[in-house]
Amino acid sequence: MRILQSKFPIQGAIGAGGVLRDHLGQWIGGFAVNLCQGQVLEASCGLNLVVEKKVDDIVIEMDSETAMLLIQSKVLNACHPNAGLVSSCKRLMNLFQRIKLQHIYRGRNDVAGGLATWSHNLDLGYCYLEESPAWFGHLLLNDSLGAVKARLINTS
Repeated sequence: MRILQSKFPIQGAIGAGGVLRDHLGQWIGGFAVNLCQGQVLEASCGLNLVVEKKVDDIVIEMDSETAMLLIQSKVLNACHPNAGLVSSCKRLMNLFQRIKLQHIYRGRNDVAGGLATWSHNLDLGYCYLEESPAWFGHLLLNDSLGAVKARLINTS
């Protein structure tokens, strides 16, 4: 799963996208959600799709390191603005037999990034995709080949 905070004409507008794949990288399901305005942490828990598909063994890949660290934290102040979301994610994660959460860079999952970008064309809310969109063919190919885009990373 990949969550992307993308540039959008409305200041602070965000969209999210995620894809569920099997162990061979084949499409199981995907989602796009137009959240209009907010913070990327508000879009960081797409686990409901995984719960609906009854998957027991899961690896979650997120490009929001902040969201990942919050979810992995042992203790979170109840006054934190995202405490409810983090608690919800943790509760859902406890439903799985095996679960791994890891950070990836945005260029490692073109499909999820494409879904997040596409979400800005949708009405507000959640769109579930049972089948992969035909126009995503090149993105699916990039991901299956492990194609990575060059990116500068600030290490300070």
